Amino acid sequence: MATEGAGILELVNDGFGEGGEEVRSAVEWAQVRAMAADGMSRREIAVRLGIDRRTVKRLVEAVEPPRYVRAPAGSMLDPLEPVMRRLLAEWPEIKAPRVTEVLREEHGYAGSVDLVRKRMAVLRPRQVRPAQRTGYRPGQVLQVDWGEMPTRPKIGGRERRVYALVCALPFSGASTAHFSFDMTIESFLEGHVRALEWLGGVPRELVYDNLRSAVARRDGDQVTWNARFVQLRGHYAFHATACTPGTPREKGAVEGAVRHLKTGFWPARRFASLAELDEAFADWRDRVALARRHATARHIVAERLAAERENLRTLPPVAFDAAGRRSSRVPLDGYLKHAASFYRAPEGLVHQRVELRWDRDRVWIEHRGQIVAAYARRYEPGTWQPAPRMRPEPPTVAPLAPIAVPDVIPPELGDYAELCA
Repeated sequence: MATEGAGILELVNDGFGEGGEEVRSAVEWAQVRAMAADGMSRREIAVRLGIDRRTVKRLVEAVEPPRYVRAPAGSMLDPLEPVMRRLLAEWPEIKAPRVTEVLREEHGYAGSVDLVRKRMAVLRPRQVRPAQRTGYRPGQVLQVDWGEMPTRPKIGGRERRVYALVCALPFSGASTAHFSFDMTIESFLEGHVRALEWLGGVPRELVYDNLRSAVARRDGDQVTWNARFVQLRGHYAFHATACTPGTPREKGAVEGAVRHLKTGFWPARRFASLAELDEAFADWRDRVALARRHATARHIVAERLAAERENLRTLPPVAFDAAGRRSSRVPLDGYLKHAASFYRAPEGLVHQRVELRWDRDRVWIEHRGQIVAAYARRYEPGTWQPAPRMRPEPPTVAPLAPIAVPDVIPPELGDYAELCA
């Protein structure tokens, strides 16, 4: 069977040459068109090449070589497609395993669930929402997201991943970041506290991309928030919104801020600690990022930020306690372990229960609400603070006192003879 469309000749064979037309080669197509260009008639070309005149006509009119197209073999789901369409019309959210179950029980379907899933993807294409630019009022929204820095700096003798919790204001285009070596809930909460302190107020709404630190579970539009994050929300009294899965455009401001951080700030930086990184970032943020002109709105970011700060809600009088805590009993040697490092409690608290507290930069020990020991947090495994007392060396042996020995001169042999006489 031959089909023509837009000057292209397609020869469809239904069964490896049985019952179908002979497939002409590209060489024959080129030869026929060359002979036709020479002025030969179709009859003469057919006689010379030994092919049918109708084939010569199709080859002359085709602008591309003939293509072999195998006829579709069909699928066992073809007869069941009306059933699938009916199920999708009645139950738009039905899943492929349930459709497969219905087809097997009621219609004798013997195929796989993957085949049903692929057919459902055709019958129920994914709905794509049209993109729409969103406007924001000053102090209305703060978008938050994690970003991993593109390189791993060497700190404390080993290469480390560095993460940044980036907070961006869409109205002004301003952003800030909190750096850490992990993405734990403590780092997440501490990043919020530092960002809101830098802003000097609280936006009305914070937007997240279903971060595990914020969203414990999501079932469709039903969001279950992390318990510690709910405490943060209540303390600062802001609304929280989780983006629709797979739609990063809903938080485009923070996506752009993460890219700007990775390309505009991070390259060619050298630092020995997170504290040095904080200082370098604060200088770059205030001197470069805030002083720039916004790429699309063409305003000075720092000027918009000043106007936005006037519309923020007031910070609570006490900052949120974002530090981690763990109740522990002080062992006999007094050292409590945290993240592969050891910190000593006072000797008088041995066998008593204390609270081990930590944030990104500090580790401290509380007993009955009072801080009894505090240390700078160390990230090198096997670090002891303070260093254990070294075992004393055994006492040195006292040097031997010299003893005076008199010189003894033995008698001569002649003297022995006289004695024996």
